[in-house]
Amino acid sequence: MSTSDRAIEKVRILRKIQRQRNELSHAGADWLDATAKIDRGWVKLVDMRKYLVVGSSLVAVYGIRHPSVIVRWSRRAFGIWGTVRLFRKTFAQK
Repeated sequence: MSTSDRAIEKVRILRKIQRQRNELSHAGADWLDATAKIDRGWVKLVDMRKYLVVGSSLVAVYGIRHPSVIVRWSRRAFGIWGTVRLFRKTFAQK
């Protein structure tokens, strides 16, 4: 390979690398946009961690003393959660 061929090849490879970097940058921005909602939820969950620890401890102690009440309220909570999800799906389509 002559010196000019090497220089041309080097320029071609550098352009290819620059193109790949640009594509990677755009893909990273798209990824951040797609996962923004999950990231916000995770931050909220981490911020509420100490309250969740205290709350789950209290529920555990109460659950030991009154297990049927905990089962009843957990069934109600899941029922309400399912109803809310159903309404969100139904009204989000319109």
